[in-house]
This record gives sequence, C-alpha cells and structure tokens, in this order.
Amino acid sequence: MRRLQLLLGLLLAVVAFGGVLLMNQVTQAPTYEVIVVAQEIPAFTRLQSDMIFLDLQSVSPAVAEKYVLGDQWLALVAAGGVAVENLHPGEPLLRESVAFGAEAEGMSRLAVALDDPDQVILSIPVNHDELPAVVPGDVIALFFSAGSVRAQTLFTETLEGEPTEKVETDSLDDTEPVTVTTLLQLPVAKWLSNGVVYRLNWELRENPNYGAPGMEQEPRYIEGQLKALDIVVHRDDAEWVAFALAHGQVRVAVLPAITRPAVEAGTFPPEAGVTWTDFEERFFEDREVAP
Repeated sequence: MRRLQLLLGLLLAVVAFGGVLLMNQVTQAPTYEVIVVAQEIPAFTRLQSDMIFLDLQSVSPAVAEKYVLGDQWLALVAAGGVAVENLHPGEPLLRESVAFGAEAEGMSRLAVALDDPDQVILSIPVNHDELPAVVPGDVIALFFSAGSVRAQTLFTETLEGEPTEKVETDSLDDTEPVTVTTLLQLPVAKWLSNGVVYRLNWELRENPNYGAPGMEQEPRYIEGQLKALDIVVHRDDAEWVAFALAHGQVRVAVLPAITRPAVEAGTFPPEAGVTWTDFEERFFEDREVAP
C-alpha cells in the first residue's frame, strides 16, 4: 500500500511538472531577433551594420511589429535606410525611427523633399541660447531687425516760434511732379515671413574618447549645439529672407500649430513692421495714458 502511494505521488509530481512546462510554453511570448542600437546615431545618418547588434528577446507579436527584426535588416540597409531621429545605444530599433527607399532619399536630399514648386527650403543660422525649443513640423515666424541705438539719452525736441508765411510764387510749374522723400529711421524690425521647420542641423564635434582603449563603441563624432534650421518657405519670400540674413539679424518665433494650414497656404500674412519713429510715437502715447 505504501509502495502504491509512493508511485502515485511520483506520478502526480511528473504530471504537475509536465503541466507547468506546457503552461509556460503556452503563455511564454515567442522569441525574436531584435535589432538593437550599438552606438549614438545622429538623425539623418545612413544606417550600417557596425552600428547595431542582434538580441534575442521574448516579446508579444504586437510589440515585435514595432521593432526592426533581424531578418529585415539586410533589406533595410540595401534600401538605404536612414535614421529619422537621434538613436541611442541599447534601445531597440523601431520601424518608425527609420526611413528607406524614396522616403530616405527625401531625408538626405532636400532637392527631392518637396513636391511643390512654390516652396523653397532655406537654412537659417540660429543661436542655441536664443532659440525657442522647436522640432521638425513646427510652424515659425521670422523677424528681421537692423540698426542699433548706441546713445544713452534719446529725446525728440520741439521748437515753438512764429508761424512762417507762405510765399506765393509763379516759378513752380503746376505740371511739374513733386517728389516727397520719406526717410526710414533705423533701427527697424519686420515680421518678414512664416515657415515650417523641416530639419534641425546640429553641430558635430570630435569625440575625445573615440578610439581609446576599452571604448570601442564610442562614436567618432558627438552632437553639439543646434546651429541651423532648415525651413520651408514660399518662393516669393525666399529673396526677402536671404536679404535679411545678409544685412541684419533674423530671429525665430514659434507659432501655434493650428496656423500651419494657413502658413502653408500663404494666408497668414506678417505684420507691417516697426521703425524707430513708430517706437517713439508709441512710447510717448503710452506715457500720456499711463496712470
């Protein structure tokens, strides 16, 4: 009897162990060869095999659909795969983080990035410390300013005196055109144009750790500060923006995202601009109504 109980106990243990194994096989997620980033990869960099490694991971099929898998890598490289954002070591390579084929060509070649002949891509140098946080797709306004005020004291003097008498003369021919010259007093500022950010251009610096012993995975270049924006503007505005860049200072401001359709359609016009005379007038007007 005792022997029979022992045999039944062993049989139950074997059945239980087999059930656990079977349950694990049923519930365990399938294994995939996932492409993992091995080094820092700046955006718009063409992907190469030495930038990644394979890692076996147990993930659900729904998650695996978002990853670039091992059997897809060679085809992606052959199609000219390009990173569309900065990639960091240790993170799985997502399909949404790469572009290939015609899309990749548009990423690397600005000439094929646009399909509207009335649009132009211009590079706008920026100061990293003075630029609002922007990403590709943001709508921006470009403001031009020129001239500076160096005086420590500025005033407008009004002289009062006897009114002058009008002198009648017949020497002026009524048919002779009269020219009135309006002087533009610097400094000036003008809302020049609107555009859409296409790409951010970052400074690339030599990595001091590149090639050092034990640091084989270090990239040759590391990303520095933002140095320029590639923006899409209307062709009619391109000359104005180029002139402003050559003869003054251009600042970038961010517009609400809801203005993008109007900006792309050219129905979101800039303002008239401000001169030093306008500033003086507003200054004294505000002083009159100030409490």
